[in-house]
Amino acid sequence: MRKLIVAATFAAVLFSVQPAFAWGGWAHKLIAVIAESHLTPEAKVQTEKYLGSPIYNHASWMDQVPVWKKKHIPGWEQTSWWHMCTVDRVGKKKFVLSDKRSSKGDGDLYPNLVQCVENLKNYRNLTDSAVMINLKCIIHMVGDMHCPSHIFYTEFEDCFSGVVNGKKVRRHDQMRVYYEGKKTTSHRVWDGMSIRQIWPEYGPSYEKFRIALDVVKPKKREKMCKGTIEDWVLQNAKDIRYIYDDLTPNCKIDRQYLLDNQKLSKQQCLRASYRLAHILNESFK
Repeated sequence: MRKLIVAATFAAVLFSVQPAFAWGGWAHKLIAVIAESHLTPEAKVQTEKYLGSPIYNHASWMDQVPVWKKKHIPGWEQTSWWHMCTVDRVGKKKFVLSDKRSSKGDGDLYPNLVQCVENLKNYRNLTDSAVMINLKCIIHMVGDMHCPSHIFYTEFEDCFSGVVNGKKVRRHDQMRVYYEGKKTTSHRVWDGMSIRQIWPEYGPSYEKFRIALDVVKPKKREKMCKGTIEDWVLQNAKDIRYIYDDLTPNCKIDRQYLLDNQKLSKQQCLRASYRLAHILNESFK
């Protein structure tokens, strides 16, 4: 993985233009917009130097990987596995990182995020293109790590799609549900719509959302950023787990379901924002 991140200069140049993807691409950008406002002057200068523009313009970069895979660009297909964290349940409420992966390697976010962060701390010894790639991966993976639908829980029999008891199943995060009468999945409910559906009054404005949500006091922000990336993953796993007890296959939900869980949406969005800023500030000291 380190070899891929450090050496992929050619691909970085080819794909430096970022399309907007709909957390879904919209929530990823919101996380980066909030994080941007908490960067130190040095971190802000350095990130814009290597990225060419503010970090929020690059928040969905990793979601382009499936497109590259179809174009047969060597080496990049493995990054499509870096969007989910996998955890084992120990006892009633404790979780530990799991080595279990899908047959394609999906669920590999944690070790690759750790490696990207270590690479970035050594940015002075990397090429500009390598720094850029590590930055883009970190920006996206920190967001994904906090999304309520991006934790694989191996306690579920159908943690990864396949055949269980002779029947074909889908991952628990891909459970079919009906949102306001329309067929979708539990993953899509949390990945693409939760924040905007909870606060539709702010429309498409990232700035309105930032002003409304980013009101956490400095001491609390600092507390959120304590610990390691492993600590953050396991905290997320513990806090997110309950949503899978509230949903059953083909259940019908509406905006009220999201309103009932708005505390979780806001909490995870802000955790991701502050921790992303923390990582970048520490890396560019």
